[in-house]
Amino acid sequence: MPATDAVGRTIREILKHGTAAEHDMLDARLGSLVLADRDGYAQFLDIQYRARRGVERWLEARALGDPPPPQSDLVARDLASLGQAIPAETPDFTAADDEDTLGVCWVLAGSALGNRAILARLAKAQADVPTAFLADPRMGQYWRSMLPALTRPCNSRDCESILRAARFTFTHFNLVASHCLVIKAA
Repeated sequence: MPATDAVGRTIREILKHGTAAEHDMLDARLGSLVLADRDGYAQFLDIQYRARRGVERWLEARALGDPPPPQSDLVARDLASLGQAIPAETPDFTAADDEDTLGVCWVLAGSALGNRAILARLAKAQADVPTAFLADPRMGQYWRSMLPALTRPCNSRDCESILRAARFTFTHFNLVASHCLVIKAA
């Protein structure tokens, strides 16, 4: 059986492998902003707010029994603390398979791991910036609650819609980042 079929791998492994390129692209775009300076950090938060609001609205419309905790309010608080305007308009988000939310939730919940690493980097650099968003423990708790579902064995075919939804989510974040970074450069 070819290794690309991924039989016997977990949903988490399939998602991690299947979104590596999109995830790496987003990390490269946003990682340099975080420690650049206060303006770079504000730009990081602006991108987070714009991207998350669309995803959060999409998830709200699905009325999930256990949705990820919304965090755009915390991002808005951090932006306001930096003296930045809260974006009035944010792009909409739509996943490919309207009924499959696991991939979308996996992307948001997984961001808690990256946020913890960013928070540690900021502390080490003694950056004087607001971190309500990065320090929010709720998303880490949500991540842990997802692990039983994510560690189930799955094959690529059965996980296609979950993977497609995760890719759409990363693509959404990358498009928002690209748009914001182009505007900033202009």
